[in-house]
Amino acid sequence: MPRICKVTGKKTTVGMNVPKSKHRTKRTFLPNLQKLSFHSDILGRDFSLRISTAGLRTLTKHGGLDAYVMSKPISRLTDEMAAIKKAIEKKNGKAVKTAKKPVHKPTRSARLVKKVEAKKAAAKSK
Repeated sequence: MPRICKVTGKKTTVGMNVPKSKHRTKRTFLPNLQKLSFHSDILGRDFSLRISTAGLRTLTKHGGLDAYVMSKPISRLTDEMAAIKKAIEKKNGKAVKTAKKPVHKPTRSARLVKKVEAKKAAAKSK
């Protein structure tokens, strides 16, 4: 079973042990995962999740499992959390939306915007 938090997506990372002699050796940093059970009031059942302590604070901040899942779009949730959200929406009778990938619009610098506007103005004046 992979060591991944179901809420935040934190997982094992790789780094270096660096003693005083500066002789570097590889090591792994493990997330602080806890196996906890959360109750869904809407679905009326418990879910057993392996979440990090940061994920636990996130769930507490949002007011529980149901509130957290409903406040986030499906594209921002892990697969297991997205399945919980779909089940809640199905029970509530809301239409289940498919996850859309966000469209990346490149930012344009102010200088480029002015240059394009100047070309448009020159074209109109001709």
